[in-house]
Amino acid sequence: MYIMTTLAVIVNIVAIVVLLIGLLYTFNQPKSKAIFGYIIAGSMIMYIMLLALVALFGLVINHNVFSFILFLCIISPFIIGKLVKYNTLKKYTIVQIICFIVSLVTMLLKF
Repeated sequence: MYIMTTLAVIVNIVAIVVLLIGLLYTFNQPKSKAIFGYIIAGSMIMYIMLLALVALFGLVINHNVFSFILFLCIISPFIIGKLVKYNTLKKYTIVQIICFIVSLVTMLLKF
């Protein structure tokens, strides 16, 4: 479990950094923007899978109530993806970064 939690923390930090880069950097070439999109997709998929495993293990084996916070952080990209429009993309990216930080703090404190 320690290895899985450590990997989840590392992937969480990578996902936060990737989203911050996407928020702050303006891409000029479509090719670099497409490659960055693949990087975002890969980091999000890894984030969701590892966080789901940590949350399931925490809920089933350790009976940790804080796993519900992790489940809310797992479904947050899907909720935000349903609400976002092109005009509000930066606002929802900031909300997504906050959700990732909440999951990171929860994992560091309770797992």
